[in-house]
Amino acid sequence: MEKNFKDAQAHKDYIYAVGAESEELKKQYDAWIKAHPKLVEIPFAYAEGLYNKELPTAKPYLEKVVKLDPKNGKAYQMLWIDAERWGDFEGGRNYLKKATEADPKSPDHAFYYASSFEDVDSAKHHDLMLSMPDRYPGTERGAQALYWLAQRSTNPTVKIQVWELARKKYDPGKSGWTSGAMSVYYNYLLTRDVAKAKKLAEDLLQNDSLRTSKDWLQNKEVADVILAGRALAAAGKYQEAIQKYNTAPKLRYSSAGTILLKDKASANAAAGNTQAAYDSLLLNYAVDPTDEIYALMGTYGGKLGKNNTTIQQEVWKQRKSKAEPATPFSLDNYLTSGKTSLPDLKGKVVLVTYWFPGCGPCRGEFPHFEAVVRKYSKDQLAYIGINIQHDQDPYVAPFMKQSGYSFTPVRDEKEKRGNLKAFGAPTNYLIDKEGNIVFSNFRTDEHNHRTLELMINELLDK
Repeated sequence: MEKNFKDAQAHKDYIYAVGAESEELKKQYDAWIKAHPKLVEIPFAYAEGLYNKELPTAKPYLEKVVKLDPKNGKAYQMLWIDAERWGDFEGGRNYLKKATEADPKSPDHAFYYASSFEDVDSAKHHDLMLSMPDRYPGTERGAQALYWLAQRSTNPTVKIQVWELARKKYDPGKSGWTSGAMSVYYNYLLTRDVAKAKKLAEDLLQNDSLRTSKDWLQNKEVADVILAGRALAAAGKYQEAIQKYNTAPKLRYSSAGTILLKDKASANAAAGNTQAAYDSLLLNYAVDPTDEIYALMGTYGGKLGKNNTTIQQEVWKQRKSKAEPATPFSLDNYLTSGKTSLPDLKGKVVLVTYWFPGCGPCRGEFPHFEAVVRKYSKDQLAYIGINIQHDQDPYVAPFMKQSGYSFTPVRDEKEKRGNLKAFGAPTNYLIDKEGNIVFSNFRTDEHNHRTLELMINELLDK
């Protein structure tokens, strides 16, 4: 190290060998910084090591870096992420702005700066993201910007325009983000116009890089099956239609499952097997409630002489068969003294999320949780966030204060989780008023707030 303080790899090797968390390492770097106050490479290397470990101690060293080198865009970008971990979203945007000014040629800084306006200024977010392909031609950040712009938009016209632009600007056979965007586009079309979804699959299978793609061959096959099944049903061949639907390949993360569920239910009902149609919808609704599926249950249930009360009873019978008492927890609070205990929350619905301040997907999900949970009083719903990364404890109280999020943060005790398992972060659970796990492993985004609302409503009404 001391032969050449500008050797970035030597810094990385040394930090790895000693351990970024080591007090010995801190003393050594502090001494070097004091002895060589103008060498930006020394605080930068140490700051980067702390940052990569998501340690709160990174911030003062990153601040030293930008003071020595105001044009260090990478340090400003790291300060942005660090600010997010503290819950300082506005401060993070300011750091990103400085990053773009320090290094205007960087598509990385530009992408994250544009993306940061999603929940703050939708028009600015749209314009900046849409301009990325022209400002940074040939980069994956441009394709990534179009992916997220279409994904996040709730305007059907905008979504389709952006997907088509992505297709025009980037080769889906070479761009990973555009390939992903086309998969989302396919699923969107599948719920609205199966023939167009099939045409998209056929078009992509003409791409030299995708001709043998298993995913796109299966996408085409699913569309073919749905169209063929509907043609059989329209001809009154309901059993044949059901058999056809059953040949569809099972796709993960696809809208095909819901479409096939509805189409098979329709064919069963038309064939006189209304009970089978109703039962299939009930099993789905019990774990993933939507207004559309419930309306279909009402239609088929009505033909079976079932009223709304009976339908709800049968939904809950199904849920109870799968529910189990949650392992009771009593965990230390971050913001107040004492503990938060699950047994003390009886009589309330409890939303539990495993998280940690450095978890990007957690921070991305929180605004969507807030859009729903703020509809309920604290007497109805308890919202608990269990931090699973203890080395990030110093972030928690500032994060809560600056973000304004409403969950109660508590400190995880891994050995006491029981059946409230953390499959990474975020992992989410909804617990009923008697302390039973009813819903688990669900995610909430801009497109399914209503599902979380239905879950909570039905737990409250139970």
